[in-house]
Amino acid sequence: MVAVELDKLTWPEVRAELQAGRETVVVAFGATEQHAHHMPLATDALIGDHFARLLADRLDAFVAPTVRVGCSSHHLAFPGTLSIGDETFHAIVADLVSSLAGAGFSRIVLVPTHGGNFGPLAAAVEKLPESHRRQVVAITDLSVFLRVAQLGEESFDVPMAEGGLHAGEWETSMLLAIHPDLVHMDRAEPGYVGDPQEAIAGMFESGVDSLSHTGAIGDPRRASAEHGRRYWDAVLDLAVESVEAET
Repeated sequence: MVAVELDKLTWPEVRAELQAGRETVVVAFGATEQHAHHMPLATDALIGDHFARLLADRLDAFVAPTVRVGCSSHHLAFPGTLSIGDETFHAIVADLVSSLAGAGFSRIVLVPTHGGNFGPLAAAVEKLPESHRRQVVAITDLSVFLRVAQLGEESFDVPMAEGGLHAGEWETSMLLAIHPDLVHMDRAEPGYVGDPQEAIAGMFESGVDSLSHTGAIGDPRRASAEHGRRYWDAVLDLAVESVEAET
């Protein structure tokens, strides 16, 4: 099965695909924010592009354009980060879902690829009209991040603190697997390498800069494309499992 890129089609082509039974669409919610010294601001959006396409391939679905700015206020101390407020994010989700539902998509899969979007996405879905909520499948469990970090510890002997939550080993590995030209491993430095649960509380309460001067939550220096390919396989399997469980 191959994903169909929604924005590359004409509207009659979209209608024809819908009438032929392709009624699922995948939308990723990324971010434009700092990713330490070694990765670009577009990291979460680029991961969103790739993740949404892989998931749409597995679901025989349309893939919509990634939403490239998210809820990133905890990164604003670092230049270049763009952020929108929760209410703005809720409105974007509501308007996109309304557009897609009105066009005839019966299953709308929403996937955040930035940690700060998980909570706002869950809240946004709760605010949707009941008729739209029935059509939406949203992945809103932040523990998915920790499960990827656990894979690094189990498979590659990378401690979870090094795997981290942001610009650490696993996220760097995932970007190396798809955009190696954008990752500057010669600039990779460790950031906060303490307890991941404490990191989650600290960065959302006081900002990432209160924990790490580099912007990394983790240590990216052991990252590799090989690790990244394993992480991609694991994340995709988790996502498909979550979507199928809610459908």
